[in-house]
Amino acid sequence: MRMIVLAPIVLLAGCASASAQEQPQPPACATVAEPWKAPRTITGARNAAEAARVPFTVGEAVRLSLRPDGEVAYLTLPQGEGEAASFGGMASFTVEQAGTYRVGLSEPVWVDAVQDGKPAETVRFGPGPACSGIRKAVSFALRPGPHVLEISGGTLPEVGVLLERLP
Repeated sequence: MRMIVLAPIVLLAGCASASAQEQPQPPACATVAEPWKAPRTITGARNAAEAARVPFTVGEAVRLSLRPDGEVAYLTLPQGEGEAASFGGMASFTVEQAGTYRVGLSEPVWVDAVQDGKPAETVRFGPGPACSGIRKAVSFALRPGPHVLEISGGTLPEVGVLLERLP
């Protein structure tokens, strides 16, 4: 009877060991990814009026300096409302052509794209490409016109941001 009980345990232990060995290791990245080599640094805004004076453009990588989340008056309630010790901020950008746009982030922060006071529809999210320096990527369906990027819940006082139009 003891052999019957132990056999499944030994079998399960062997499977767990095999699957752990099969996990691919992430590639070691030898160089800094192109968009992050010399990004412009901008200071994140505390409110909508300031956000209009903190512009960046589609295709431009920036380092966004963040503030304590409690100092930021977001346009919409951030989906990932941060804790007292977290960081956030806002910046503005303009979309010329409707489509899907991806926000690549160097840190796993919460992000929303806001137009006319409403958050844009999230199309997809996940990690960035290997060795890209993008830890989180969120794609939004955006219409032409001005937008505000809201970032909250950061654990660091700065985040890399890259906004790209997807084909």
